[in-house]
Amino acid sequence: MTQLMMFSLSPLLIIAFGLVLSLLLIAWRRSQKLILIFTLTIFVLALLASLSSVMNLTDAVQVTTLVKVDNYGNFAFMLVLVASITVGLLSSTWLTHSVEVHDEFFLLLQLVVLGAGILVMSDHFAALFLGFELLSIALVGMVGYSRDSQYSVESSFKYLILSACASSFMLLGIAFIYSQSGSLSFATELFVYEQTSPTISVFYHAGILLFLVGIAFKLSLAPFHLWTPDVYQGAPTPVTLLLATVSKVAMFVVLMKFWFSQPQLFVQPLDQPLISNGNALSALNLMSVFAVLSMLVGNALALKQQNIKRLLAYSSIAHMGYLLIVLMVLSPHSVALAWQSALFYLSAYVLATLSLFMVLQLTQAKRGDIELEINDWQGLFWQNRSLALLVIVGILSLAGIPLTMGFIGKFYLLNVAVQAQQWWLIATLIIGSGIGLFYYLRIIFILFGEENIGKIAGIKNSAVDYKLTTVVSFSASMLIFVGLILGLYPDLLGNILVNL
Repeated sequence: MTQLMMFSLSPLLIIAFGLVLSLLLIAWRRSQKLILIFTLTIFVLALLASLSSVMNLTDAVQVTTLVKVDNYGNFAFMLVLVASITVGLLSSTWLTHSVEVHDEFFLLLQLVVLGAGILVMSDHFAALFLGFELLSIALVGMVGYSRDSQYSVESSFKYLILSACASSFMLLGIAFIYSQSGSLSFATELFVYEQTSPTISVFYHAGILLFLVGIAFKLSLAPFHLWTPDVYQGAPTPVTLLLATVSKVAMFVVLMKFWFSQPQLFVQPLDQPLISNGNALSALNLMSVFAVLSMLVGNALALKQQNIKRLLAYSSIAHMGYLLIVLMVLSPHSVALAWQSALFYLSAYVLATLSLFMVLQLTQAKRGDIELEINDWQGLFWQNRSLALLVIVGILSLAGIPLTMGFIGKFYLLNVAVQAQQWWLIATLIIGSGIGLFYYLRIIFILFGEENIGKIAGIKNSAVDYKLTTVVSFSASMLIFVGLILGLYPDLLGNILVNL
């Protein structure tokens, strides 16, 4: 292995080495404060390594057959690490009050980050499946970590079933694809047998269909979204944040890597039908259906939600539907724009989601299993204006209001859709965004209502009980600052993405 390969893999190596040291640390001394600081240190070092890699790498590095490191993957891994650092900070007090054994939680968090890192840097179905299982199995344990919670067992079991379904569909799809190509690499020519054997072509298309359905389960795309709100509601708030950010970013980036490594999938729609009557959907049309259903179903079902976690679950379904638009490119020349659009939108989505979940965690009661509803934020602006401003910035960005990152992100998506002449997807995005305005702006109106004397009445002094008050306050201030600056000056991030 060359020095360049070691340098390219350094973020993953730091996480993996940190995991081993964490096990030794726990065997030596069990201390929440110690393992928390050590975990955050590992993540910060990996973040610095990823940043250095982005600044110094000009071309993709094929480390092994399984892993290909490029700046798109490095940038996505930076988003994963930022979200994971926030999860670590927010987990501290919840673990102290809710769970007697907390060291293993941070081990599972490191495993999730390692799995996400393998996903965003994979170039092979074996690496994809390894990262997917590492991510999913660790998340199953984290979802059910708060054993005393009312919905802990139910949400953990449902997430296990969802992950098992995704794994099953993906494995069968990968098996069908391998049967036609003889290789598990993303970039393998998979159409070599099409001209000679229509039967083989049917198996290949069936494999693509099954693989995409497995991805759809993990991204909670409609119609595979039914248990997602239950899992979001039942999981501890920091773990729900992990599901909404790290899992989504990793799975969507690996989907893009697979999709754009196969020119046959995006240069033109697949010509061969999946069944003999020719009525089956092509890969492009299949993803278009997923996008339309997710945009409409996610926004429509969020309208009547009162539980904040369930509302954000349906919101995430809609946002994943928006993101699928970047797959609808018709020319290899548009791939770079698709990557830039996806990464900008993911950045906006992650920052907004971090903002909302940080406020959700800080405004909850000391026990993390007590859920808040939207009305519990009533009058928050008059009780703690910093947290209210954080909610407002996040909500406006998710809604796509002008002068926010979310608005610029949707502009990027519209640009991709216009170039691909996907007019019905454009119409659906506009309709879905219009529906979303209702439940997003309702939250802002509630923030300015009469002061609530309910669950968050003591929010002014709640930070006194928070052990990491200074760090959390600084993190909240940074989220507000970054959200406002990148909304007003999007070129600060856009120029970075152009040069990746």
